[in-house]
Amino acid sequence: MMPKISRYAIILLLIISQAILLPNLYWMVFDKPATSPQVQYSPIIKDFVFAEKSGNDTRYHDAKGNTYDRKSFETLLPFSYYYDLDKWGILPDTIAGIPISISFIRRNTQFVRVRPVDLNTPLINLNPLFESQSDYTRLEMPDYLFRIDKKFEFLDSRSNTVNDSLSRIFHEALMEQGFRFPARIIAGNPTTRKSFDEGYFIIDAQNRVFHLKQIKGQPICSNTGIPTDLNIRYISIREHARREFYGLLVTTANEVYLIGYDNYQLIKLPTRGYNADNMSLMLQIDPIYKTVRIFNKQELYCTVMDQNYNIVDTFQIAMSPKSERFCSKVAALLFPLSVERTNANTDYVLFNIQFAGWLAFIGIAVALLIAVFIKKRVYQENLRENWIDFLIVAISGLFGTLAVLLIRPEPWD
Repeated sequence: MMPKISRYAIILLLIISQAILLPNLYWMVFDKPATSPQVQYSPIIKDFVFAEKSGNDTRYHDAKGNTYDRKSFETLLPFSYYYDLDKWGILPDTIAGIPISISFIRRNTQFVRVRPVDLNTPLINLNPLFESQSDYTRLEMPDYLFRIDKKFEFLDSRSNTVNDSLSRIFHEALMEQGFRFPARIIAGNPTTRKSFDEGYFIIDAQNRVFHLKQIKGQPICSNTGIPTDLNIRYISIREHARREFYGLLVTTANEVYLIGYDNYQLIKLPTRGYNADNMSLMLQIDPIYKTVRIFNKQELYCTVMDQNYNIVDTFQIAMSPKSERFCSKVAALLFPLSVERTNANTDYVLFNIQFAGWLAFIGIAVALLIAVFIKKRVYQENLRENWIDFLIVAISGLFGTLAVLLIRPEPWD
């Protein structure tokens, strides 16, 4: 009995290895990712315009079907291609009655993006707290990193020791505002590559959102008053010279809000069709419009708003899912099961067993026929004695066939 258990253990390991490696090798050879069109809203013709790649060529057109060459297409999007238009001497002086210049466009253009991987990634509970009113023009990386668990602590990044006196000052500042430890979310923009610093937004154990900054070495902490029943899942802070909002937050219900500078008021963005676990969201702001794009490889939703967040126009497109492609159907026949170890939507290492769908049953049937034929005709085995082999094939298809044929029972009997 023990030898057979050893054999089946080796077969199981071989099946798992195949389920990880063979589908990956297959898609490396046959996968041709579908490219979605680049969609933007033109302030010139007040309509959506598209750039669609096909091989080495790109087709430029608008929603009405009018086609353009590349230069004509760029003239429709002066807020995206202002450097080219300025070089050609055709950058408009005004658009919709607004005086236009390169410096004006740059000051009033902003991008904020949230990807699934941003929400699904391991985090290190150590953060730099910058001096928000430095005497110098550039932000400097501090010597201390902070963490918030049962209390607020500053750690010396060189000696890895806790600075008790500094930690106590910031701990008490949070406590005075009603903060309850530990922190659920600590969200900031921990880089010196920004023109100013707005500190961190911190969610405590009771789902209250606090704003913490360091000014002249002292803590400035406030309870933002953001509703605790939003069930916030993610906060992204991105400082920008426009100073309209600190950043955005995503809730567990896939709602997205901007955190405004005016008493932390929330501005809800249109997020129809949004699923934060598998779709990216991008907010693009120019001097006239604010555009929300929600997209993945199968869908794209585009909503254009004016400067007061009133909806101006919408567009959506559904692309053929990967499962409908011929190579996907062949993969379902060959690989009834696959083990997903990595995913573009997360930085975590996975071990997800995925079933290929109804086509897998056809592949399993073929794999069973192959196993029966070879075992009976080539190996001349007694099929009844090794019926477990066929059960394995019925579950794992081609992987099981290869495993039970390679690891034959005779040496183990």
